[in-house]
Parts: sequence; C-alpha cells; structure tokens
Amino acid sequence: MLKINLSEIPQQAGVYLFKGKKGEVLYVGKAKNLRARLSSYLRGDQVSPKVQLLLEQAEFVEYFLTQNEKEALLLEANFIKKYRPKYNVLLKDDKNYPLLRLSIKEEYPALQIVRRRKKGDQALYFGPFTSAKGLREILKLLSKTFPLRKCSLAEMRRRKNPCIYYQIKKCLAPCVRNVSQEEYEKLVQGVIDFFQGRGENLLEKLRAEMERLAENLEFERAAFLRDRIKDLSLILEKQAVVLSEPIDLDLWEAKKEGTKEYIIVLFVRYGYLYGYQTFNIKVPLEEVSALKEIILQFYLEGKIIPEKIYVPKLWEEKKEYEKILEELSGHPVKIELIPESIEFINLRRLSLKNLENFILTEKRREKPWYAGLAEEVMKVFRLEEEPRLIEAIDLSQYYGKARVGAVVSFFEGEPDKSRYRLYKIKGEGRDDLSMLYEVVYRRLRRGLEENNLPDLILIDGGKSHLETALRASEELGITKVALRSVAKNEKREPEKVFLPGRKNPLFLPKYREVYHLVGRIMTEAHRFALSFAEKSFKKESLASFLEGIPGIGPKRKEILLKNFKNLNEIKEAPLEKLSNLPGFNLKVALTLKSYLSQGEEEKL
Repeated sequence: MLKINLSEIPQQAGVYLFKGKKGEVLYVGKAKNLRARLSSYLRGDQVSPKVQLLLEQAEFVEYFLTQNEKEALLLEANFIKKYRPKYNVLLKDDKNYPLLRLSIKEEYPALQIVRRRKKGDQALYFGPFTSAKGLREILKLLSKTFPLRKCSLAEMRRRKNPCIYYQIKKCLAPCVRNVSQEEYEKLVQGVIDFFQGRGENLLEKLRAEMERLAENLEFERAAFLRDRIKDLSLILEKQAVVLSEPIDLDLWEAKKEGTKEYIIVLFVRYGYLYGYQTFNIKVPLEEVSALKEIILQFYLEGKIIPEKIYVPKLWEEKKEYEKILEELSGHPVKIELIPESIEFINLRRLSLKNLENFILTEKRREKPWYAGLAEEVMKVFRLEEEPRLIEAIDLSQYYGKARVGAVVSFFEGEPDKSRYRLYKIKGEGRDDLSMLYEVVYRRLRRGLEENNLPDLILIDGGKSHLETALRASEELGITKVALRSVAKNEKREPEKVFLPGRKNPLFLPKYREVYHLVGRIMTEAHRFALSFAEKSFKKESLASFLEGIPGIGPKRKEILLKNFKNLNEIKEAPLEKLSNLPGFNLKVALTLKSYLSQGEEEKL
C-alpha cells in the first residue's frame, strides 16, 4: 500500500507518477498544487475502487515540478505517450490518415501524399482524408485537371527531357521549362481553390477562360480547358457540403458505455466534410470523460490542428489547451461548445449516428481478450497475473548465414508492432541455444534499462530452449517475467507447452481461443525472424560483392547499400542515376557497371 509523506511534497504545479514494485509507471497525473492533489488519494473510503486498486499496487510516487499548469499538461501527455501506464487514458491511434502537401515555396510546386505535418513547414496541407481510396480517385482526376509535376525536386532539376507523364498529358513538363511560371501558378491556384472549397468559383473562371481562348481561335487550349471543366465537375458532385461558411473545424463527441468510452471526431475543411475517426477508450481512473485527455494526445501526434475545435462540454484547463495547440499549429486555436445553429445540430446528429454505428460494431466483435481469453492464457501457462503484454522470440539463419533473432509483441491479444525488435547475433556460436541465450539476455537487459519488460515471453522450442532462456533471466536477476517454451508438431502448429520446474509438457487445448492466439503469436515471430534473415543475407551478399570493386571504398559502399536492396537493382539502374549518387562520378559508375556485367558473364 502506497504511503505519501505530504510534508515533503511542494505546493506547486507539476506532474506525479505512481510506480509499482518493478518500477513500472502505473499512473501519470498533473496538478496545480501537487500536495493538495496527492492528499486527495489519502481519504480512505472516499476514493473509488479503481483508485484503491492503484494505491494497493503502487510502491512509491515521483513528481516533477513545472513553471505552470500548461507545462504540466504537456509533460503529462508526453509521459503517458512514453510509459503507456496501466491506469491512464491511452490513445491507441494507429490510423495516420493521409494528408496532401502542396510545396508552395518551390518554383514549381507539387502535390505529395504525407502522413504527418512537419512542425514549422511552410507548405500548405489539406486533409486528413479518411478514405485512402477516395483520395487516390481525387488525385487521379485532378492530375488531368491540374497537371502538376510528379517527380521530386532533385529529379526535376536533373531531367533534360520530359517524362511519360508529359506524353499522357498529366504534366506540363516544368523540368524543361515547357510551361511558363505564370501559367503553372494558375494551375497551383486552381488546386488551392479546389481544396479550400472554392470549386464553383474555380469552374466559373475556367469557363470564362475557355470562352476567351475560343474567341481567340486557340481551340487546342480551349479543348484542354473543356476537359478540365468536365473532370472537375465530376469531383465536385462527390463532395459533401455541411456548412455554408468555408471554415475549418474538428467536432468531437463522446459516449460512455459501461467501462468504456467511445469517441468520434468529424473533420470539416472549408465547409466540406472530409471524414471522421473513432476511438474506443477505457474509462479513466477518476471516471470522468476521457475526451479532454484524448484531444491533447491526438493533436500531439502531428495531426492538422484547425482554428476551431468544438466539444460537447468545456473543461477547466481549456485556455492551457488552447495555448499548447497554438504553439503546435502556429495559428490561433479556439476550443468551444458545439453551437446550437441548424447546421451544427445536423452535423452533431451525423456524428452521433456514426458513433452509435461504431459502438454497435465494437460490441459485435468484442475483443476476445476481455471475453475470457486472458483467463485462458493464465490457466494454460500457469500464471498468477494477467499477461497483458506477451512477447515471443524466434531465431533464423539464411543458408547458414545471417544469424538473427526476432521479438514480436502482443498487447492484450493484439500485435503491437511498435515494440517489435530485431537482433543480429554477435556471438560466435551457431547453434540454437547459444543464439537464443544472446537474444533473451539482450532483450531482458534492455528491458531493465528502459523499464519496459513484458509479462510473458514465449520461446520457440522445447525444454532445453526454456532452460537456456531461464538461465539468461536468472543471470540478470529477473524473477517477474514469466518464461515458457512452445513446441510445434510436424505441421508447424503449436502443440506442447514447457513450464519451469515441470518435467513433462502440457498440451495446448486445440479447440480453445488460447490455441489460436498462441498460433498467431508464434507464426508472427517466425515470419518476422525469417524475413529479417533473408534481408540481412541479401545485404551481406551485396556488401561482400562490392568489396572487390576498385574505387568502391567504405563510404561509397555504404551509399550503395542505402540506395539499393540487391545487385539486380544496381544492374538495372541507369548510368546517370549511379553517377549522380553522393561521392560518385561517371568513371566510378562505369567501373561498377563493368564489374556487374563481368559477374553476369561468369554466371553464363
């Protein structure tokens, strides 16, 4: 049970961390007055059951002082992102919806699809687009209407002849100055007008320009504009106008259901509905709405921040939130209650309708982990505590070389690819047990340093493999991480489980959910290890071949390895591309090509 000496806690703004026996962060909180906030946890029967459980598991508390509440908010959000505490609201946002970036500061701007907005970037961004397929369709049509360049800035500068996009009329070839800058700027402005909701005005301009060209007997250019007008009209028919004013806003709604809170955000840009995103969040420790916590975490992930953010209910730290978001976006941001005008009433109905549909979908596919799978895993692997974080280790060798180990991670029964790790074997041993010992030791040592140890590690193998893994764990003094090995049958399906201190293995229950989970985890570990071994082997083969070529020293070899995956890619690369690599010239490129062709002749 946690004990706090309040006399040692300062009466200042800051962030506090409750930590467990292993030093893991259980909960992160913020406060205007740290002493007053922490004293609220010592009220005995007045705290909720969840808080009581937290206090029972916590061993000590750490705190960090800040200058003001705004700094405390930001530090709290960063700590939550870093430690992912068990009792905090966690935004599991794996959907980085695409954005469009228009590089207006360049001489001939281009449209790019990106996933995040760079801080301080002076380019124009449009989005987010929640349908990648829909975005591709829009760009396909826009490339006919507004044929901006497709190549990179570096490639455009090197190019001496127009590419195929010019031949199919999807680029005006600014690379060879085939179009005046004034005419190109009109195309760029057309793209801006389209994405800023001025599509109808743009159509009127294009029609007027078409008529002018026809009157001047410039029929070819007039026909080109006619086709642009037709394509643009088709795109505008598909856009959903929800507001009469061309404003940018995000509208948030939330609904609690039992121990969960379901959240939706609608993206409105220039009065058009671009789409929405939904979240399924566990109810926070204090059992208040998770919405304000999610909003800050969401925008800190590099999302586009509009000028207006509408919420169903305001909170005390609204001004501090606005200041943080203004610093992130570089423009004024206002968080306000959802207006009661007809347009916003309809917009709110739309958000709630989609939120209800999301809740129904989530309930229908109720997460197996919470539907008894956690208990099955505990029973099969003889565990006392719920293994929310499970890792699996597998090894692989490609043609006896490229010795590697792989660690995959599953959080509450689902893959957590951000925690996947790969290891190149450094030791001399080529047998499974020596390689396994190295991988387990390195993984656990790193876990101790970063305080991110899993609850359960599954080893691909039998009893000897488990004993090897236990030896590595014991040498590091780790006793809290459960280790088990899983042996497969002839069909490479998981069949037996070896436990520490038990001579004979247990058989996995074949028709239970836990069997399928273990199968998924071990298959994923095998796939991850095998693919890394194959890549490593190809990289090592390429590096070995390059060592014997005159003029290819360590630096040039490193550049080739960064730019090409294998020998075939180098063989097929144009001479111009090779000679333009950093540190290369035409002579080196010719030597490289010559050696590659000699190698091909030797094979023949």
